[in-house]
Amino acid sequence: MAHIRKQIRAAVAEMLKGSALCGNKVFPSRSRPLARGETAVAFVFTPDEASQDVSTDGIQERPIRVRIDIVAKGDDVTMADRLDDDFAVYAEEKFAADPLLGGLANASEYRGMNHVTNTEGEKTFHVMSLTFQVTVFTRNSDPETAL
Repeated sequence: MAHIRKQIRAAVAEMLKGSALCGNKVFPSRSRPLARGETAVAFVFTPDEASQDVSTDGIQERPIRVRIDIVAKGDDVTMADRLDDDFAVYAEEKFAADPLLGGLANASEYRGMNHVTNTEGEKTFHVMSLTFQVTVFTRNSDPETAL
C-alpha cells in the first residue's frame, strides 16, 4: 500500500488521461522535463496538506491540495485557448463526474487556475496550473487507508 497522497496522485493522473491536448501523457510526478517532440504533458502534484483530528479515536480529516500542471509548447494565443478548451474543461468535467476519486476521497472541489507564458525561447512555453482540494479521512495510525 502507499500513502494516501500517492494514491490520490495516481488516481487523478489516471482519471485525466485521454484529453485532446495531453492524451496519455499525464504523470503522478514531482518533475519531468518536456521531451523533444512533445507539445503538452500534465503532471499531478500534492504540494500541501493539512490535517485535524475529528474524533478521539484517531480519525483525521485531511484536506489535500492537488495541483495539475500542464506544460505546453506552442503559439501564444492558440495554445492558451487549447489549454482552456482541450484540458481545463476536460479536467473539471472529470472531477465533477467523480468527485470521490473512485472512493479514495470524501469530496473534491475546483479551487482555481494560474497560467504563465514564457516567450523568450524558440517556441512559446506555457504552464497552466489547475488546483483542486481533495478531502480524505484516515486514521492517524494508518495514513494509507481512506475511510
